[in-house]
Amino acid sequence: MKKMLFVNGNYNDIPLIDAAHKLGYYVITSGNDPNGEAHEFGDEYCPCDYSDKEAILRLAIEKKVDAICSCGNDFGATTAAYVCEKLGLPGHDSYSTSKCFHEKDEFKKMVKELSLPSPSSNAFLDIKDALEFAKETNYPKIIKPVDLGGGKGISVANSYEEATKSIEEAFNRSKLKHIVIEDYLKGTEHGFICFIKDKKVVFDYSTNDYSYLNPYMVWIGTGYPADRYEEIRSGIISDVEKMAELKNMADGFLTIQYILKDGKPYYLETMRRCLGNLHFKCISRDCGLNLYELFVAAEAGEDCSGLLNQIKPTGLLSGFMGLYASENGTFDSVEIDEKFDKFIFEKMLLVKEGYVIDDYLNDKLGMVWFSFNSNEERNWFINNRLDLVNVITTKEE
Repeated sequence: MKKMLFVNGNYNDIPLIDAAHKLGYYVITSGNDPNGEAHEFGDEYCPCDYSDKEAILRLAIEKKVDAICSCGNDFGATTAAYVCEKLGLPGHDSYSTSKCFHEKDEFKKMVKELSLPSPSSNAFLDIKDALEFAKETNYPKIIKPVDLGGGKGISVANSYEEATKSIEEAFNRSKLKHIVIEDYLKGTEHGFICFIKDKKVVFDYSTNDYSYLNPYMVWIGTGYPADRYEEIRSGIISDVEKMAELKNMADGFLTIQYILKDGKPYYLETMRRCLGNLHFKCISRDCGLNLYELFVAAEAGEDCSGLLNQIKPTGLLSGFMGLYASENGTFDSVEIDEKFDKFIFEKMLLVKEGYVIDDYLNDKLGMVWFSFNSNEERNWFINNRLDLVNVITTKEE
């Protein structure tokens, strides 16, 4: 039986493991957490840090694996690309290309080379250089570690005084000790998810993304299509295909987060990994195909033509919502309005009653996934979203 190594084993990997089994693979999970939710769904667990590419390489050699599957984390994606490149395994970009799509400073170099729309940005490897730049630049600026997802370590600075704190925080959070400082654009947030085959976009999907208390964390994503998507769709597809040609991209998924401002998309960052919010559950429901099977097949380097031919829009309008508390404290329960609950097709709690929340802006407690039958239903949800779900906590004294 063919073996597939998953570089991690948390809840994001469960539907991927199910897909790998359907495709006939013996699944080995990894990662540092022996309590990861996905390990019990695999066939074997071998602890290893997915951010340590040499350690994962040794494990892949030891286990004589036939394929590597990345995880819902940028380090996992670049590690998977590195190992596949070293072993000559298919299904992934080169290591340098993977870094380009998962490290923000490398991505900025690419969009500049291709003259693609993106906020003006400067990358820094040294905190002194960043602080000097902060003295001379105009504000507001957004400051980001280059290598963290989920909005971690990101902040907006409106003055030099705010920038100094943000720069220090970003450097402290970054494992690579690299940051970017870019112009802060105000607009609407969106996602573009596509499948690339032979460097052409053969499937695409778009979302409206919404934040809540943490402005750098996507709290809700709804599809399809995103607002004004038909006006900009051909331009985004053209830009993606330019990236694919320049970087000789492997077949597989690409996600772009963008800001729509004055009718123009500005690209913020990209990823070629599975989405940490399990958004593929929603897209699968809307397009009539299990995208997890398509993702795993692509990462294994298999011919995906047969799966791609099965895509058929269902007319559903699906989305996800992350469950976050509004303050630190002890988690008690989640209350969902019955008018919204009837649209939910799956729920998942990641914590139990009594869980201590000490970073409410980033601590995801669970997820819900929902489907609507009309734009009217979806618009009702968006207009009432703050009142439909309530995370109950006991405030710590």
